[in-house]
Order: sequence, then structure tokens, then C-alpha cells
Amino acid sequence: MRRLWFSMVKVAIVRRELPIWSNILLRISVAIGGIALAVSSLAFLLGIPVDLVASRVIDVFIRLDALRYMTVFLPTALGLAIAFHAKLWNLGAEGQIVLGAIGATYIALFTPVGEVPFLGATVSLVFASIAGALWALVPALLRTFLGVNEALTTLMMNYIAYYLANYLVYGPWRGRTVYGYPETDPIPTQCRFPWFPGYSFSIYPLIISFALVPLVYMFLYKTRIGIAIRALGSSGTAVELSGISRRKVAIIAFVLSGALAGFVGGNEVLMYHRKLVPGEKIGAGMGFISILVVWFADLNPLVVPLASYYVSSLHYLRMVIQVGELTEAVARFFVGLIFVLMLLSIFVARYRVVVKR
Repeated sequence: MRRLWFSMVKVAIVRRELPIWSNILLRISVAIGGIALAVSSLAFLLGIPVDLVASRVIDVFIRLDALRYMTVFLPTALGLAIAFHAKLWNLGAEGQIVLGAIGATYIALFTPVGEVPFLGATVSLVFASIAGALWALVPALLRTFLGVNEALTTLMMNYIAYYLANYLVYGPWRGRTVYGYPETDPIPTQCRFPWFPGYSFSIYPLIISFALVPLVYMFLYKTRIGIAIRALGSSGTAVELSGISRRKVAIIAFVLSGALAGFVGGNEVLMYHRKLVPGEKIGAGMGFISILVVWFADLNPLVVPLASYYVSSLHYLRMVIQVGELTEAVARFFVGLIFVLMLLSIFVARYRVVVKR
């Protein structure tokens, strides 16, 4: 219990656990209420008819364009849920996505396998996951054997990943058919995921992403290692007493988290970019946004799809709402206000404020 004193009153912030359904209802209420508040605020401040702003927002939420971003947020957030359950602060999903993209590009563009239909995409995604896992292994080893803060190492490794990708596209991997742009040649057509007609996402990685949801849930709640990962967050001693090394558990959690982010990076190359581009364009900050997704889902894998769809829609909304008075700054205010409310809902779900005289 944390206590803050103000003159004559005593204020305490007390941790609590809401029942799961109350927690879910609270977050849904905040999600809907946040949009309503943002729409009414913009209409009032800019003098725009409410129905104009509301129609744009509703149009975004019922369109399929948000699914393009779900292929990023959903698997990345599932991986982060594994690490965060163990109280391992993996802030490096952005860099692990970039390494996955590098791994997939290598297979697709520089090996004969990339020319083989189906096999090329499959091997590229597997190699992308391995690359992401190995990138996550570095901070995991530093944390478990040397006690180095993993939040700092994973954060810094994001920028190393950026520089590594940039070195490749500005240097040895720069394509011969891209007119000097910092990017590789396009990957073979046989290795690409076809787009869903009229949209820039593919149905195949989307199916894989949804298939990961029950798998991650079963792993965390039904397997011995998964239960140990969740227990590690509250008591490492209990994990050791169960006969499982806490170091082993921490490394597994980190590696799986990195593998899922790496899968996303591979998917970004095979589905969206179809070539390797500078690191900042691959991650595009979506690895960081995935942290918000997983916390909004309260680390529950079964709720992550809903949270990722909501955040994906907001992410897409920020780009398409910019018309007339709805400028870039206004769009950022709109989405930022909703994100602040989401963070507030996380606080309300976990704590309550008690005031005594």
C-alpha cells in the first residue's frame, strides 16, 4: 500500500483485483466512451458537425483495413504477454521485428528456397522467427546471468537493429533495380503472400495470427513451463521449488516473445513491403504500440485479439481522418486522448484511491 499525505487528509492508493468480467466491461466501456469523448471534443473545439466526425470513425471500425495492422499487433502482443507474465520487460519487440524482416529477406532473396512456392514463404517465416528469438536471447542472457536490466538492453537493441537493417539496405543488400533507393530488390513473387482483394493484407498471416491465440493461452495456462512463467512474475523461489530453473524459464519466455515478434517482421516483408527497407520503416513504432495492446488486454491472450483490433482501427484512423480541419495534429490529439483513457482504465482496474480524514 502506498500512502500520500496532504495536510489534513490521508490518501492511499490500494491495489485491487477486479473480477474478470468487471475488468472486461470496464475496458470496453472506456474503449467506447473514449471514442465518444474524442468525437464530441473535436466537434466542439473545431466547430465540426458531430455526425461528420462520427461517420468517419464508424467507417474505419467497420472496414477491413485495420486487419493489416492486426497482423502486426496481434502476434507481437501475444509474445509480449508471455514475457510480461514473467515480469520480464521486453521493450525490444520493435528491434525483434526488424531482425525478423532481415531473416526473412535473406531466405527469400539470397537462397534458392525463395524461388519455391509455399516452401519459400514457410522457411522465410521460420527463419524470421529464429532471428527474432536470437535477438531476444541476448538481453535474456544478460539479465539471467549478469543481472543487467532487460528494459534498458532491449530498448537499446531496437536502435542497433535499425542500424543493422540500414547498413544492409544502404550497403551490400541495396538492390540493382531500385534506382538508388535504400532498399533491396523485390523478393520473388513465389515467396510473397497475396493480398486480399482491394486491401493491403493477406489472409494467410491473419489466420496464423488468430491460430496463435489459443496456442499461447494453452501454453501459459495448461503447460508446466507456461505456469512456471506466470509464477516467475510473483515468486521465483516457488519456481525453483517446483524443480524448474528460474533462469531457464526466463530465457524461454524471452525467446518465445522474440520469436513471435520475428514472425511479424518476416510477415511484413513477405506481405506488405515485399523487400527489405530501412529499419525505421519496418517497425514504424508498431512494436512499441503493441505494448499498449497487451496491457489493454490485461495480459490475457484471449482478449488480445479484441484489443489489437481496437488499437489497429485507431492506428488506421489516425491516417485517414486527416481531411479539411481534421489535420495531422488533430488526428494525433484524437488518438492520444483515447490512449490516455486506456491507460487510465488500466490504473482503475488495478488500484483504487482511498481518502480518509
